[in-house]
Amino acid sequence: MPLSQNDIRTLVLITGSKEPMNPRTLQAELGLRRETVSRLITHLVEIGLAERRGREVVLAGTSPAEAFKRLYFSHRASPLHKILSLRRVELLARLDRTPRSLEALAMETGIPSDTMYGYLKGFLWVGIVSRSRQGKAYLFSFNYIVWPELKDFVTSLQEYQVLRLVPREALLIKSYRDSVLFKSLRPQDATFTSFSAYEDYGIELFLRDYYYTLPKRELSIGEIFIHSLDSAEDYRQRLFCVLFYLKNRDELKDARHPMMKNIRAVLRGEHIKGYPTTEDIEEQAELYGINDIEP
Repeated sequence: MPLSQNDIRTLVLITGSKEPMNPRTLQAELGLRRETVSRLITHLVEIGLAERRGREVVLAGTSPAEAFKRLYFSHRASPLHKILSLRRVELLARLDRTPRSLEALAMETGIPSDTMYGYLKGFLWVGIVSRSRQGKAYLFSFNYIVWPELKDFVTSLQEYQVLRLVPREALLIKSYRDSVLFKSLRPQDATFTSFSAYEDYGIELFLRDYYYTLPKRELSIGEIFIHSLDSAEDYRQRLFCVLFYLKNRDELKDARHPMMKNIRAVLRGEHIKGYPTTEDIEEQAELYGINDIEP
């Protein structure tokens, strides 16, 4: 979902205009060919930042469009077309209050180090990031004091794009930074995960719902397990999670999730409301060839 400089220039014109814009006036202001302006408008409409009303083009009524409006009116003198273009949105989404080195940010985002250097240098110039030093390394963190509207826009834009992945007839379970977890009564063109992927790892279940994630991709067993923990709504599903953990303990021993504390507690024999007892776990464990239920 990278934005080009012309995308942002177009969005700025639409946002700052007192009257609704149309393709012809945008073409005159941007100095671009009609076909190029048409593609820019189409892209902004597709990502929820603009909408067509007859021959006019206006700011969309979506959360990211409203967030951009606040950003524009707070920093209209700033070069937003440079701040938000190319992969800078991806970097801005990763930056937070935790200081991190250029190398760490490059590794997290996959942005080449020389490109990352240019992005951070530009952000420093307009005060988007703060720089500190740790030994010989420079560390960078987001400047929430000066640029809270920028962070709000980037977060809103990414969340909006992720939520659009969920089919209309499906139920969203959780949205992550760049993916969604959902369930559906109908088969979907998506990647099986959570309880629907347990069968591939020795725990066969017969469920009414299908559990999916998008975008489509290959998942690790750890991701599948975390998705199931996020999906677990009742005692029965928490029992499934415990069994899956025991069946694949070597691969999941380092799993990090708030539920893991309670799972380890019930495996030690503690009684936790809403979780299966040791007796229940032992009874079901035999069905899946699990002999050791020690935490």
